[in-house]
Amino acid sequence: MRAIGRIFSRLGIACCVLVACALAAAEPAMAEVGEPALVEADAAIVLDAAGHTLYERNADEQFVPASITKLMTAVCALDSGIPLDQQITITKVDFPDEPAAQKADLPEGATISFGDLLRVMLVYSANDCAVMVGEAVSGSEAAFVDVMNAKAEALGLSETHYANTHGLEADGHLTSARDQAELGRYALLNYPFIAKTVDLPSVTVKVQDEDYTFNSTDALLGTYPGAMGIKTGQVELGVTFLGAVRQSNTTLYSCVLGCDTPEGRFSDTRTLWDWAYGAYERVTVASPAIRAASYRYPLLFGWDIAASSPEEVEVLAWPSLAPMVAEAKIAPGTSTFLGGERVGAGAWSQDGLTLDACGYEARGLVRVSAPSHDPLYETLTLHGLPGLANAV
Repeated sequence: MRAIGRIFSRLGIACCVLVACALAAAEPAMAEVGEPALVEADAAIVLDAAGHTLYERNADEQFVPASITKLMTAVCALDSGIPLDQQITITKVDFPDEPAAQKADLPEGATISFGDLLRVMLVYSANDCAVMVGEAVSGSEAAFVDVMNAKAEALGLSETHYANTHGLEADGHLTSARDQAELGRYALLNYPFIAKTVDLPSVTVKVQDEDYTFNSTDALLGTYPGAMGIKTGQVELGVTFLGAVRQSNTTLYSCVLGCDTPEGRFSDTRTLWDWAYGAYERVTVASPAIRAASYRYPLLFGWDIAASSPEEVEVLAWPSLAPMVAEAKIAPGTSTFLGGERVGAGAWSQDGLTLDACGYEARGLVRVSAPSHDPLYETLTLHGLPGLANAV
């Protein structure tokens, strides 16, 4: 529970009472949610933020990745340590076998910062920029591809092999939906530059004192609530999309491979996301009306002061994972509260994934049904956390 411990530390709670319980009463029932009705994708997968597989179809079979290749190009480029503001000389890159390949076609011989080169590659999916990135890092595209494959092996992407930096069709250039979803999760969690860049609807770069603007190839940005981007891909052998989305404090990573059309990859991704968020059990775990603890009110016999969250907190729990676990740290019963003080914190997790957290405050008064005149009368009463909570 290290993550939960860090939450308590951030909230500044110095408490000496710890309550930890598996929330059997709040455990989501195993709902019959069915499967998402995908139309085009030959392979698909959805992962949560902890890497749990929520859905998969042919997720370990090999398909062409197309331009989602450029995500690994960006990862390895950032691993190189080249400063993002280092100037790179723009070279002319042609693809004789793919005359329609998407290119930025920036002025040859001019310079561009390494960071802007990566941004144009990721946002606009510029194939020429991908080649220039590889050459800037390793001296040649072929040498850089060796770095990409070594990184894939280090990450355990067993079905992935790269033959170039951009994703245009090449012998042996293959991946799986699971590998790419895992790579997407890894990249967004560990490379802030990538996370910020793939979420951009467009990027403007300055070359020779002239601005060049490139729009994103991701049609879900700005059209699907919480979409975080990552990477599109399209070649003759298949259309692809690797994406991430965040709603209700819950992040999902998905990949579709082997689609027929650009529209189909986005439609199937919407279907995956809608299905996943619809399958989650939504549980209100904290609110002003849900009491975590009660303290004896020192100014009025027979009344307690309730500790609860000032705001409602709703978490999303996946039906087939382990039961939710709640932890609360509450100030000891020897403390005296009159109202408004911070008295503790709560946090909820499921199968190793922290769902959310809240702070508890001393709030409204509640009458004690059977107060005791015994001087040993408990000054602190702990209440079950949801779904065993008492209402204030």
